[in-house]
Amino acid sequence: MSLTESDIRSHTDPASFRRGLDYYQRGAIFDAVRQGDELRAECEGSQYEPYRVSVSLDQRGIASYRCSCPRGGFCKHIVAMLLTWVHEPGAFDVIPPLDELLAERSREELVALVKEMIGRRPELARLLELPLGPVDARPFDPKPFRKQVCRALTREDAEEVARELEQVCQTAERYLEAGQPVAAGDLYALVMDETLRRMGDWWLEWEEEGDIFGALHECADGLDSCLEEVAADEARRRSWLEVLLKAKLEDIRLGGVDLALPAADVVIERATDEEWAWIEVLLRSELQRADDWRREALVRFMAGRRAATERETEADTLILEQGTHRQRAFLLLHLGRLEEAVAIAAEHFADLPGLVIQFADALVETGHGEAAVAYITGQMENGRYGRRYDPWLAHHFQEHGNRQAALDQWRKEFEAYPSLSTYETLQELATELGVWHDLRPALIAAVDPIRYASLLVDIALEEGDVERALEIARQPGALVGVER
Repeated sequence: MSLTESDIRSHTDPASFRRGLDYYQRGAIFDAVRQGDELRAECEGSQYEPYRVSVSLDQRGIASYRCSCPRGGFCKHIVAMLLTWVHEPGAFDVIPPLDELLAERSREELVALVKEMIGRRPELARLLELPLGPVDARPFDPKPFRKQVCRALTREDAEEVARELEQVCQTAERYLEAGQPVAAGDLYALVMDETLRRMGDWWLEWEEEGDIFGALHECADGLDSCLEEVAADEARRRSWLEVLLKAKLEDIRLGGVDLALPAADVVIERATDEEWAWIEVLLRSELQRADDWRREALVRFMAGRRAATERETEADTLILEQGTHRQRAFLLLHLGRLEEAVAIAAEHFADLPGLVIQFADALVETGHGEAAVAYITGQMENGRYGRRYDPWLAHHFQEHGNRQAALDQWRKEFEAYPSLSTYETLQELATELGVWHDLRPALIAAVDPIRYASLLVDIALEEGDVERALEIARQPGALVGVER
């Protein structure tokens, strides 16, 4: 478990390391313990209660870490504890692993110990309601876990919520490892369902660190394994698939935030044909009231199932019949149906300049450079964003060796939106073509000397004409140092 300051620096940012070093130097770490490969301590901070810090080490160094402070991540408190370990390992009391400590106690001592712990932390009494996983002699009962999850979801601290959800997920994993996939799947589905039930748009701001989303990812992965193990229990499989589908639909509603990232893939890969039939009925119902973003995501989801079951032709048909204009245009281009693709793009992309550029790029990538130029030129003539496409045409002509066309386009761009970078590009092209001597005065004359005084000063300085730069800057009303 060798560790150096460089190892610590590599895990955090410079500001957190400096603050952590300060905390270490003023002795903010206390009650430091080493138990096996885990280091734990408390650290004085800005709150009345000290922060609880823990780090697990392995042969490669830092394996995992946690701090109870609001910042989360590899914070200054973790840095302070690890610096204490590096420089003062003797400050850590070494205690045996927990299993060894408990094995040394009699039943009466363990009961007394539990009572003592609950006396100090009364909230721990709730743990007595929870089954102990597969080692528990009592029949599996999800009700205590549901109470735990619902109680956790009322907390204001996202990290605390995630920690409790993770504990339930760990119990589910133990059930799965013990050959009890039904109990495991019910727990994973419970965590996901209750969390989604309380989901709101405000979670996106609250859940900045992604800890709760991480628990949902774990639930989706766990249900993947459980569905593989449980084939005959149709009702239970349906309930698990429904909650996975609910997670996918919620992610679509939120705009695609990777809420429970593997959920969609699990549904696509694990659902039988009979199960997919009722799933698609639900998806098509959602499709009836979907805007373009949701429609595209739903159609992509349904097409993904067809592709996964080697029905690519059906996937293409679905997109062409139910997909958005964007999906249809790009698919038609992929299928070699150029005229149809361009017709859709020309009719429907005009008010979406980013999509116009994206489609033009796709035309070039598929070997239709001339069609791309014609498409962009048409958008320049017919769309209200026409002037935005001069740079695309200029880059395209420049990359494909048409220097004169590139020069003409960059000149139009410079005259509309003067900038130093465009001026330098024009200088390079015009010099290659042997026309810079004649072009330069025309470019300078096209620039408003008052409004763009700052640009003209930059050009003069780039060209080494300090006197000219000073002359421009001294003009009455010259806007020098103003970004436009």
